[in-house]
Amino acid sequence: MQLRRERLSRLTRRIAIAAFVVLASCSHPKEDYDPELDPRPQPIPVHVKNENFLDMTVAVVAGGVSRRLGQVTGNGSANFTIAWSVANGATIALTAVPIGQNARFTSVGLSVGPGQMIDFRIAPILRQSDAIVRAP
Repeated sequence: MQLRRERLSRLTRRIAIAAFVVLASCSHPKEDYDPELDPRPQPIPVHVKNENFLDMTVAVVAGGVSRRLGQVTGNGSANFTIAWSVANGATIALTAVPIGQNARFTSVGLSVGPGQMIDFRIAPILRQSDAIVRAP
């Protein structure tokens, strides 16, 4: 009976120590968040002004992969964001496709740096559209 109690006592101590180690490894001190010290750049803002009367689907092309940003109504405007990981170190292009049409406009390759934004103007004549990178 004495031997059984000793084994039970040792087992209880081992379980308590293991639980303490697991709980201690999960805790971390609370730190104040400072966005200026955040190493991840903010998403790239994209302002689209559609001067065409047709509704447009806007997408970003990076590395040969097209990612839809959204739609802009005819003679309207919209704001989108592109995740920094999409454009990191590569050129990107913006496309505008009229809904229900076979036409397409693709901008020239754009190199965007941290803190910059893209202005995309969709012209009444689609091939005259343009996209520029600028500081906000």
